[in-house]
Amino acid sequence: MTRSAIFRLSSRRTQLLAMALGAALVTGCAEIPEIALKQEAMTTSADSTMGDGSMGDGSMGDGSMGDAAPNAENQAIAPDAAASDLARGGGITAPPTADIGQPNPQLVKQASLVLLLTDIDRAVDQVQTITQQAQGDVLSLQDYRSPEGAAQQVALTLRVPQAELDSVLKALRPLGTVQQQSLTAEDVSSQLVDLDARLKNLRQSETALLKIMERSGEISHVLEVARELSTVRETIEQLAAQQQNLRRQVAYAQISLTLQSPVTQVPPLRPVGETLGNTWEAAAQSVKAFTVGGLKLALWLLAFGPYWVVLATVGYGGYRLWQGRSIQPAIAETDEG
Repeated sequence: MTRSAIFRLSSRRTQLLAMALGAALVTGCAEIPEIALKQEAMTTSADSTMGDGSMGDGSMGDGSMGDAAPNAENQAIAPDAAASDLARGGGITAPPTADIGQPNPQLVKQASLVLLLTDIDRAVDQVQTITQQAQGDVLSLQDYRSPEGAAQQVALTLRVPQAELDSVLKALRPLGTVQQQSLTAEDVSSQLVDLDARLKNLRQSETALLKIMERSGEISHVLEVARELSTVRETIEQLAAQQQNLRRQVAYAQISLTLQSPVTQVPPLRPVGETLGNTWEAAAQSVKAFTVGGLKLALWLLAFGPYWVVLATVGYGGYRLWQGRSIQPAIAETDEG
């Protein structure tokens, strides 16, 4: 067999192998044993052909060189095809994708608690102790008392670490009878993510503007970049403050605590002696006030005494003058009659 015949045989064998692999990929049902049988049949046919060729013209070395490339190609393609067929047939299972950890939700928690108890003053001290033990703070305290001085209602606003919220509420409930309680939580994760992204972009803009300012250029351009840089930095400060405020609200929970005493009963009547004593004291105070008022009036009259004398003298003189004039015509008429 000539060398050209050997090349044609190798090309035909390559075409057959390519057709077999294409059919396996299209149908998806080819198996490894089938591919192995085809390869074995092709190899046997090639060996027999090469044997005939070597007997005919002694060109064994040329036939081996012609078959080396297709065999190497078959060995390289067969493992990939087998792996693909096994994957389709279920022989190989793809490794499971690792679960992507989700970030913890950023929650702003607020709790409200109303307790009914008798000794409010003692309860306030206990509340402050519980808050301090939880590394919290008392933000506000409003004390409402009765006319007798007894505490009737106390409203407190507490701030505790969010991790200690449940333990603090659990410690506060036994102080009295729970009348009302509530717990709310707001997820601000999206707001924090948005602020982070905006701050990142603004800081990149700040860096770019600083690089532009470092370049030499016209003064007008430099001033324009400086104004833009000032605006960017101001926005960064505002967003950073908002971000810090949100993170603080997430880190600390707020508790609105109200301590109430039962409905106050009608106080008992006071003893008669105490009542009379209070009446005498009130009367003495009234007499004292009246006496002091009279003395003050006398002092005022005494201070303005000269003016009163002048006014009285002028008034009396005017009255006498008017009276003398009215008497003279009457006397004249009497004399004429």
